[in-house]
Amino acid sequence: MGRVWRTWVVLLFFAMGTSLITPLIPLYQEDLGFNDTVVTLFLLCYVAALVPSMLTLGQFSDQIGRRPVLLGAIGTLAVAQVIILSEPGLTGLLIARGLQGAATGAFFGTCTAFLVDASPTGKRRFSSALASISVRLGLGLGPGICGILIQYAPDPFQLPFAAHLVLLTIAAGIVVFLPETVIERGRRPIRLALEVPARGRSVFWRVLVPSGMILSLFDGVSLSLIPVFTVRVLGITSYALVGAAGFLVLVSGAISQALVPNMAPRRAILIGLAVGAVAFFGAVAAAPLKSETLLLVSVAITGAACGLIMKGGVDLTTEIAPVEHRGKLLSAYYVACYLGGFSIPLLVVGVLADALGLTTALLILAVTSACAALWVGTVGIRAVDALRRPEPVVVS
Repeated sequence: MGRVWRTWVVLLFFAMGTSLITPLIPLYQEDLGFNDTVVTLFLLCYVAALVPSMLTLGQFSDQIGRRPVLLGAIGTLAVAQVIILSEPGLTGLLIARGLQGAATGAFFGTCTAFLVDASPTGKRRFSSALASISVRLGLGLGPGICGILIQYAPDPFQLPFAAHLVLLTIAAGIVVFLPETVIERGRRPIRLALEVPARGRSVFWRVLVPSGMILSLFDGVSLSLIPVFTVRVLGITSYALVGAAGFLVLVSGAISQALVPNMAPRRAILIGLAVGAVAFFGAVAAAPLKSETLLLVSVAITGAACGLIMKGGVDLTTEIAPVEHRGKLLSAYYVACYLGGFSIPLLVVGVLADALGLTTALLILAVTSACAALWVGTVGIRAVDALRRPEPVVVS
């Protein structure tokens, strides 16, 4: 197996563990008695640790090398899984989620850069697409597998995390034997900042950030409140189906990227925004229709659209990033995604769910996201066209 594919396996194994907890959230809510706002804290604690980790360690890997950062992230995620295995109560679960976030922040941008670094120049778009596919595929397999284990296997609160510790051990072994790609080590100061090259700044803030926030908010809701919606509003008792929602929203995104590997970044973002904004209304309509089929189909289509947005975002980020800042800028892009889906906007949806009802909160989210997608598709996207327009030649 080649170096790129071994790195892909590491990325896949790691990603699976960060979302394993998704179908267990309704069970934790029932056992521990917390409300929908607290449900969103499972992702808020995750992102509160993820953001500073991603901003600092993404650029740290540009200096000390990819492998040390990856091994540290794998070890941190293993500690989090051990804490969850001990069934520690709500506080312990939120601490474990914070550790998972810190590990994820160090890992995803660094591992994506590792994949791109190891690829020949002509294959780098393929590698960046492979990385974004791996993230969504792994994140989707986590709740899908966990939901099946909850429904059919013993010890649903422990078995998924014990099995993932085995996969982390394998991933660490692979990383140890991969050659380092950062040869020239620098000693630049580490800064907790979103640093974007001047030439690509407009694209980053007007296209990459808002589109990334939209896709991640859909993901965040699907991984936190949709499982609760499935059990409480639709009355579904099969936890294999509860896990299927998280599985579909993420794995369908991986499939959509794989089906169109050569789609231009601009087109991928625009199609993804349009389709996702429309499809999420179907998830809301599942409540009055009491249709689990409509929910799962809508979630799958939304996830496929989000996959296109992520593919376009990663490809566009790779295009505008100088080689020496690739890890830092990819980390900044992932930060923008996570801040949109797993932070204050998600908390607002949780508060609205407690105040107005979960279905009404999801409807407000659908309308707001559609308006934001419309702005990016009609106004923000002009920054990409301006970046690619040839600069005028000045004759002296």
